[in-house]
Amino acid sequence: MLDENARLALCDDVAHQSLGEGQDTVVLSLRSGYLYTCNETTERFLRALDGRRTLAEVVALLEAEYDVPRDRLAADLAALAEELLAEKLIVLCEEGA
Repeated sequence: MLDENARLALCDDVAHQSLGEGQDTVVLSLRSGYLYTCNETTERFLRALDGRRTLAEVVALLEAEYDVPRDRLAADLAALAEELLAEKLIVLCEEGA
């Protein structure tokens, strides 16, 4: 499982765009050409990944926005981050990056 102190960011070759309020978001990997869709929560998670915030800080940020128990949110976001890392949509950043 991903460490809560991990700092994550979108890959440079990944773009995302919301299709409108209440709609899905599309995520495009320019490297692979794959197009993904994601829900509002995942889109908010992606926007929070700036390479400076830790995973724990992102969890706290989203906890303030969603009515979900912190433990569940932390586990769900860590699992999501693992999937996004495997798909090469996000990267682990060096400390202080």
